[in-house]
Amino acid sequence: MEAKKLGLFIAKLRKEKQITQTELAKQLNVTDKAVSRWERGLGFPDINTLEPLADALGISLSELMKCAKKSETDENVEDLDIGILASIDIAKTQRKKIIKKILLGFSCCVISLCVVLYAVYLFISGRWTFMLGGNDNSTAIFISGKIGVLPPTIIIIVGVVVLLVGIYILIRSLNNDKFHF
Repeated sequence: MEAKKLGLFIAKLRKEKQITQTELAKQLNVTDKAVSRWERGLGFPDINTLEPLADALGISLSELMKCAKKSETDENVEDLDIGILASIDIAKTQRKKIIKKILLGFSCCVISLCVVLYAVYLFISGRWTFMLGGNDNSTAIFISGKIGVLPPTIIIIVGVVVLLVGIYILIRSLNNDKFHF
């Protein structure tokens, strides 16, 4: 499907329905500039907008995708619409999964960096402190002690492993087609 052809088709149907770009944009919850870009062939509607756009223009989804109204002899339009809707649902589901993976990878990276920085702080300071404050300063509880080399080392190792896992998840989710095993 060419953007110019789709744009001309959308503009033609919109004008036939005697609605403005602004009115169509309001129906679709997009800006009038987006509708203008589509009609000038400078871009495509988002996948989430295709079905509402077809409804607003009074055509089927397959007619919108073909950039032509159905003829009287076309009987399989409903089957095509079901197939297109199924494809759109699959694309939406895949997009949600990728976004979840990206958020998981990013979270792993942020948490692991905090853990590594905390372990470095423990290496530098060589001790730990814990303070529980009361209602006034006289009832505060303060506990401190020395830390050996082993706990910060273990924390750094765990942090680096989680960081590597996060980076792996990010790379794999951003380059889906390259890392299938």
